[in-house]
Order: sequence, then structure tokens, then C-alpha cells
Amino acid sequence: MTSTDHGTTVSLPSGTVRVEGHLDLIETADGVRPVRIPVSQWSHFPPAGEILRAMASNASGVRLRVHTEATRLTLGVRCTRIRIGEAERPGDVFVAQVEGTTVAVARAPDTQTMHISPAADEAIVIAHSETSTVELAPLPAGPKVVTVFLPQGMTVDLVDIVGDAPVLPAPPSDRPVWLHHGSSISHCAEADLPTSVWPVFAAELTDLDVINLGFGGQCMLDPFVADAIAAAPADVISLKVGVNIVGARSMDQRTFAPALHGFIDRIRAGHPNTPIVLCSSILWPGSDEIPGPSDVEFFDDGGIRCFTAGDPADIGRGALALAESRRHIEHVVEVRRQAGENISYLDGLTLYGPADVDRHPLPDSLHPDTALYEEIARRFAHRVFGQEGLHPRATLDRKA
Repeated sequence: MTSTDHGTTVSLPSGTVRVEGHLDLIETADGVRPVRIPVSQWSHFPPAGEILRAMASNASGVRLRVHTEATRLTLGVRCTRIRIGEAERPGDVFVAQVEGTTVAVARAPDTQTMHISPAADEAIVIAHSETSTVELAPLPAGPKVVTVFLPQGMTVDLVDIVGDAPVLPAPPSDRPVWLHHGSSISHCAEADLPTSVWPVFAAELTDLDVINLGFGGQCMLDPFVADAIAAAPADVISLKVGVNIVGARSMDQRTFAPALHGFIDRIRAGHPNTPIVLCSSILWPGSDEIPGPSDVEFFDDGGIRCFTAGDPADIGRGALALAESRRHIEHVVEVRRQAGENISYLDGLTLYGPADVDRHPLPDSLHPDTALYEEIARRFAHRVFGQEGLHPRATLDRKA
């Protein structure tokens, strides 16, 4: 394996690929596993950290780029589906693109299942087969760069890649790198395609290379995540925070803003001048003004409703609700901006707010569906990287 500023060249038995969108690779007995928090930071996870470990190992935004004349690619993989208690996360697909156009889609196999206890203190892997194959065909004839997006809600071990022509790593991209960190609403496990993950979709709209650090349920302002961001390549950084902290009731009005300042301070150790967009949460209908903890209601038809179950009276005693978190985030941005920092605020309600509820109802009252994820991507791309946006795409230069 050889690494450059963004991406790693990985030699597999039958071909060589360039892996992007990850922060580390774990070498397995027969391949490699891309992960999105460096393994050197894993010792800082909480003792009951199996869900965090699984989310960091899910491949949201991770992709392979190869140069080839092959019209068929066969991947040897080990795909792990996650089951937390009785809830099994959605199955996903592999998507192959050429010049931004989808040319092949293949269902991700369930090679094995990881059963995580609801308390996150135990994880048991049940193997269904040793490895699986994924066929991506037909691909356009002639020489081309093929980008293969891995399934965003699964852990993927790369074992081999075989083509009907030689498979070589694509050259490094010269596009600016956008690093994004957020919650499950950035992880986007519910999206039908890995290319519909909203940071991935927005990156394609704006010609950026994305590193998506969206971790389902795990956007907690962890210092080790800030350190990972500080050490990663980034020409622009966005942080979308609030909903997991409110849902877990892990912070209150006294601690949230100082913790957010500390998180940004650690990022600035590695990116002193990189533009940062601090984004608040989208609307949580029916729960925006109610503090956590969160809960889930299960319906007979298989549907669920996610909601905050705290006492609204606790807000007056210092509890943090999502609506209040937006005011705190905007305050943090204003303090730092006035001090001369290259930072800006994006109100999450401009991505999904009260006016959108009837047109785009949330299937579980919290997470968008595929169409809404793509709409959020379009809105984010316009408001942040558009000509009149916070950081117009034309102003982002790739750092040497």
C-alpha cells in the first residue's frame, strides 16, 4: 500500500486500485478494510464502543478509482451488515460510475452479519460465507476511469478485483478535498444508493472530492474525531452537529458551546486557515422543542417513529433541545468570526425546515429518504459552494 495526500494505492491479487474517502486501512488476512477514523484513535473509544466502531468502519463515501479498458469488473469482497439489537440496518449496493454517470449497479451481498448488543458492549460476527463476489457490468468500452462507490451502511473488506482487461489505479485527483463530519443524517444509511448519500451527491454537483465522516448516532464532538480531522487533508471543512447530542442528552446548555469551541480548536491545530462551515441540524418535526433522551415507537405495519422523550420543562433548567442548539451554534460561529477566523454558519432549517414537512415527510420522523437526501445535497451545494454561497467553488484551490 502507498498513500498520497488523499487516497491510498492498494495492490490486490489480480489488480491495483486507488481507495479514496477513508482515513485509514486495516489489513485483514486476505485484503484491506477502509475505515473512517484512524485506528490509532480507536483506543480512545468508550468501553461500550461497538456501535461507534461499526459506524467508523462503514464505507459511507468510500470509493475505488481504477483506470482500465475492462467492460466487466468483478470484486472479491467481504460485506458485513450491522444488526443492533433487533434492528437490522438496510442492505446496500455498489455503484460504478464513469465521468459522473452511473454505468452499473450491483446488490451488496451479506457475507456476514455483526450482531451488536443494544448497550454497545458486545459484538458477535456470524459468517455466512468466506467471501463474496460483486459483478459490475457492462462498462463502456475503451480506456476510462471507473469509480466504484462502496455500500454506505456496511463494512467492506476488499479482497480482489478482476477485469477482462488490466486494472490499474487511477491517478490522484486534482479536485479540492471537502471533509464533512455529521450524524446519521450525513451517514445516510437509508439512501437507496451510495451516490445518493448527500455529501457524496453534493460533492459531485460541485466537482469536489469528499471525505464523509458522517457517523450514525455518533456525532458527539469527540476529541479523537477532531484530531482525525486535523490530520486529514482538507481544502474546506463542514461540521453538522447537534442532533446526536440532543438525542443522547449527552450535553446541556452549559456544556455544548464550550465543547464545540474545543472541538474546533483541535481541528485548527491542523487547519489554521481552512474555511469551516458550521451547520446546525435540520428540523426534527415534533421533537425540535423537546429535549432528549430520544426514543423509538414501533408500529404494527413495521414503521417506526423516532422522537425526543424528555420533559420540555427541563429546558428552563438547562436541558438542550434541538431548536436551542441552533442558537448556540450560531453564537459559536459569531464569536470566532469576529475574532477573524475563517468560519461561517449555515442554518440547518434552510436544508430542511417547517415549509418542507408536507412535501418531504420524514419516514421515521427523523431521517430523510433518498429524494430528500438529494434535495439536501442540492441546497447545501447552492448555499455553500454556489456562486453566491458561503465559499464559492471557484474560490477553493487544491493545496499542494
